[in-house]
Amino acid sequence: MEKSGSKDKGFWGRLLVWLLLIPLTLATAAGPIWVVAIYALLWICVASFEYIRLYLKPFKVYHLLFIISPIIVWVYSFFPQPSHPFPLSFYLLLAVCVQFLLWLSFFNSEPRLLLPLLFLPFYLGFLPTHFVLLKTESVNKVMGYAWLVFPFVMNWVNDTAAYFSGKLLGRHRLSPKLSPRKTIEGLVGGLVCTAGLGVGFGLLFIRDQTWWQNGVLALAVGLSGTIGDLLESGIKRERGVKNTSNILAGHGGFLDRIDSLIFAVPVYYYFYIILEML
Repeated sequence: MEKSGSKDKGFWGRLLVWLLLIPLTLATAAGPIWVVAIYALLWICVASFEYIRLYLKPFKVYHLLFIISPIIVWVYSFFPQPSHPFPLSFYLLLAVCVQFLLWLSFFNSEPRLLLPLLFLPFYLGFLPTHFVLLKTESVNKVMGYAWLVFPFVMNWVNDTAAYFSGKLLGRHRLSPKLSPRKTIEGLVGGLVCTAGLGVGFGLLFIRDQTWWQNGVLALAVGLSGTIGDLLESGIKRERGVKNTSNILAGHGGFLDRIDSLIFAVPVYYYFYIILEML
């Protein structure tokens, strides 16, 4: 049986997101591309710092070198699009090579660290960089503010609706070993609410897309956000910790708050491209 303190922490953590992270993110999204790029860089650096601290213990100052690799991927977003001389995959490959060389220099006697460190450029470099690519797409195609913030709003709605649906109706565990509090009922409730709001939000503010496209995009955001949440839960379980850090004063780490967005935004970006081609 779970302790009430654990449940309270989940509630207050979500409240912290609604009161701080959401307004800041929505305000940043309204700014120019370079502001969004700096904001994404802050996300990348803080989340990467938490990630490497999970694996590199005891933490030493030179371990900060491993944050270079996700920053290399982020650099791609600062060049003009779409006339960039190199694709995003080039920067990802370069970052992985740098990460391997760093592992070889400091931890070649610890092969268990190789895969987690090589995963970092993709997880906290490639994926968050899509925050900036999404902003660039909205500017280049004049998509509007509502289209830009759609995945953020849908992700937060899905997370909150799933949380309360699970508390009220949850009976069957979704993935007991990864996230004991997540339930199938919570997942379904979250997706139903997200799809419904996605259709309504789109009809009101995104007239260039049909209702079913908005529904599909909302479902894609909800599902991918859940996958991102479960992945981060798996990392924490493997490392034997409850939170990635205590940076948010008792409400977990920064990565705990953005784990679902890290996957939701890129999936929205590519699903939109696919739907545009249909």
